[in-house]
Amino acid sequence: MKINLRTLLVIVFLITSLAVISQNISTQILLILTSLILLISYNPTRHKFKHLFHRLKNLIPIVLTLMIFQVLFRNEGEILWQYGFIKITSIGLDYGIVSSLRLLLIILIAGLLFDIPYYEYLLAFRGWKIPYEISFLVASVIHFIPIFTNKFQTSIEALLLREINLQKLPFLKRPGAYLSLIFPVVAKAIADVRYRAISLELRAFRLYKERTYFHNPKLNLIDYVIQIGVFLIFLLIIYFLKI
Repeated sequence: MKINLRTLLVIVFLITSLAVISQNISTQILLILTSLILLISYNPTRHKFKHLFHRLKNLIPIVLTLMIFQVLFRNEGEILWQYGFIKITSIGLDYGIVSSLRLLLIILIAGLLFDIPYYEYLLAFRGWKIPYEISFLVASVIHFIPIFTNKFQTSIEALLLREINLQKLPFLKRPGAYLSLIFPVVAKAIADVRYRAISLELRAFRLYKERTYFHNPKLNLIDYVIQIGVFLIFLLIIYFLKI
């Protein structure tokens, strides 16, 4: 049974909050496993997993690089290994692993939220009685990165059709080439959001205080049980972390 998006957002909020609060490696691994279960169980599609694999493939090297810098530049704690001025300490290693796991968790959560349709966010926020304007703004912010990614990929494909491959450019010239693409792509993404706002205005957006919906999912008993259960687990973990 598919859970309501409002329930999913509550779970995501508690997971990310716990990831920020906790510095425990075991807790971070548990949160990552929970996120994977959510990712698999909530509207699983081959298309979503393909996009997630693509994101992980591109971002894992960045995560590993950040972990190496965190390990090398934190010298507090017991020295585990040292060669010249290069030193690996217990606190540096622990902090590097936790930071990398936290970033990996953010990638998984983003892969879960970015693939949810725009209108479902509007319905979820309206279910919480959030004003239409704020609901539209929050949903637009969440979907700005997928819009930007699609526009950027379209620009890359257009260059490939002209036999221009950015991957074959000299390494020092690549940042300038990518920067020359980013600003037009951002402008196109913002224009898409603007056109969406104009479309809503043409459809009498904000004209009436209340609107009717063809499909407006309500919270079921299982949604309330899950929300209460997850919140209690969150408080329990916080309690044990303080002991």
